[in-house]
Amino acid sequence: MLLTFPYVFEGVIQSDLNYSVILECLAPSITPKPTLHWTFNGKPYKTGAMLIIRRLSLEHLGTYVCTAKNSQGQCSSYPVTLSLPQDNVDPTDAQPIEPDPVLTVSGGAAIGLLVAGNIGAMMLIGGISLTIVQSIRTNRQRIQICC
Repeated sequence: MLLTFPYVFEGVIQSDLNYSVILECLAPSITPKPTLHWTFNGKPYKTGAMLIIRRLSLEHLGTYVCTAKNSQGQCSSYPVTLSLPQDNVDPTDAQPIEPDPVLTVSGGAAIGLLVAGNIGAMMLIGGISLTIVQSIRTNRQRIQICC
């Protein structure tokens, strides 16, 4: 059994260059305790339960298999292929992008928008002013009641 990071999907681990990849071979129920060997593209590679690739490079891309050997025999993990991520987007021809149409306002509509904007601004300023005046009056009344 193999534990991997990044996770394996359909026998493939996809990772970007310079990232770490971890492969761990688990053989917990095998007795006597086996020796674990790794193969890379069918050739002997390393021994041990864990294979850590600290900075993935193009030389590390390929198929890995872990084999557990003891006096009773041997068994191998399923092969795991380490590859770079594939873009699933088909290339398309570049098409010119038309700019958004410019909206223009003129004449009576422009004057109406200006008047509405000014009235809205005056109402906002008036509301803020009224709130400040009410707050000052309320504070004066509180001071007169307590003293």
